[in-house]
Amino acid sequence: MSSVKEQLIETLTEEDKDSQSKVTIVGAGAVGMACAICILLKDLADELALIDVVADKLKGEVMDLQHGSLFFNTSKIVSGKDYSVSANSKLVIITAGARQQEGESRLNLVQRNVDIMKSIIPAIVQNSPDCKMLIVSNPGLIWNKRRNLSQCPLCLGTKWCLRCCES
Repeated sequence: MSSVKEQLIETLTEEDKDSQSKVTIVGAGAVGMACAICILLKDLADELALIDVVADKLKGEVMDLQHGSLFFNTSKIVSGKDYSVSANSKLVIITAGARQQEGESRLNLVQRNVDIMKSIIPAIVQNSPDCKMLIVSNPGLIWNKRRNLSQCPLCLGTKWCLRCCES
């Protein structure tokens, strides 16, 4: 038997379990947060998911976004270290990567970032197999066996990225 309060507060419509335009951003650094703010201000997603390995930084950034959410149409902002928060994303923007250390060559930086991408991309593919990925990195990377450098931003399907990371 439900209480009077429960009867008054009744859900009138079923919640939409699957987002129609979910965007996930991997990396809550300066570039990732700039992407998040632009997506929210331009109302490009109905759900925004943020993923980062540094839990405290991620928590603070998400709290800032939620504090300003009164001014956004995006109703749902989720975050976590676990890639399951990215499930059913239409677009995944990967801004995570290593910074260049003093004296480090750009080719060594590429190798460190390739290793990071090899851990990120399979987890994204597992949770959002039909998403598109936009990889924002420095230096720009083309994912193939030779790991050529390119200054062009990439928007790649997940099956292509996974196949290249496995080789």
